[in-house]
Amino acid sequence: MRFFDQLKAIVDKETEFENESRKMTVLIRILCLVMMTFFSTDVLVFAVIGNVRGLASCLLIDILYFVVFALSYRMRKMPVVWMFILLTGFWGAAMLFLFGPDSSFQTFPAFLIIIFFFASNNKLRYKVIFTLMTFVVYMGLVDIYGVRKPIVYRVAMTTHRYVRDSCMLVVLLCICIAAYVFSNESQSMESKLIEYNKKLKEKANTDPLTGLNNRGSAMDYLAEFVKKADDTICSVCICDIDHFKRVNDTYGHDVGDLVLKAVAKVLMTCSENKAFVARWGGEEFFLAFPNMNGDEALEVLYNIQSELRKTVVMSEDQKIKVTLTYGLTEYDKNQGLDQNIKDADNKLYMGKEAGRDRIMY
Repeated sequence: MRFFDQLKAIVDKETEFENESRKMTVLIRILCLVMMTFFSTDVLVFAVIGNVRGLASCLLIDILYFVVFALSYRMRKMPVVWMFILLTGFWGAAMLFLFGPDSSFQTFPAFLIIIFFFASNNKLRYKVIFTLMTFVVYMGLVDIYGVRKPIVYRVAMTTHRYVRDSCMLVVLLCICIAAYVFSNESQSMESKLIEYNKKLKEKANTDPLTGLNNRGSAMDYLAEFVKKADDTICSVCICDIDHFKRVNDTYGHDVGDLVLKAVAKVLMTCSENKAFVARWGGEEFFLAFPNMNGDEALEVLYNIQSELRKTVVMSEDQKIKVTLTYGLTEYDKNQGLDQNIKDADNKLYMGKEAGRDRIMY
């Protein structure tokens, strides 16, 4: 484990340049290590079978990948990427020349294009140009060497299959690593963006003082209800803190804020899983009771009223009693949304005129 920790620290090491993303550089380092491991294995294979040319060529490419790995600490990202692409392209062309058209040479163009697309911040047209150039070079090499028999290495069929299959494996492995690095980041950023948008939406729909839904959120809720009003029932209530202006004038707005928070807490606690609660504006609150008729909603409001009568807000040594006046109505689908809200509002003002701290239904 210590070896891998040390290796990870080496691979993750920062570059010497400011304002340089190290993600692609780190990826190139990882791919170079994969290639170096692959060619080191090939060196051993060709040493065992006694093929000096194979051993020498694999050792040379192994050294070149080590050079690219070492230079990644001293050079900017794109020169390192281009060295990696050119070296890998050279390796792919050598595979065709040395082992023939069935040597997994076909996988190399896709690998190079993927690396360039991930590494480059250029516009799409430059990436398309690179793709077309890669295709032209690929077809040119196939036309030149694809019809010729491989003449440099005359190896046994077993060795030839090893070379072909191992090249295919290492290229696919490198593609998987590159795709994982960038797709994982993309998915992570997408998840963060979704979470950020969710928080923004919650913030936009929440009253910052009380933590309740705000008026805009309440209107959205009612608009959704209206769409299915033929299939369900609902009751709505608008309530208002009694003598709230007197509280602000006597004790100050800080105490008024404490009163608003205390009322919001009682409303949320007593109507949990029973009603949608929002701060309607100022000292007014809104409640919607889905799937409840007026009588059922009335029972919930009686419970709220009882709890609020027990609530006391302290201002130094002064005890402030809090009560609400409520206007409750069953939602009438034959009337518009505004008219239903107006009906609840009218009942609220009837309760104010009748003496406050009462539910008008």
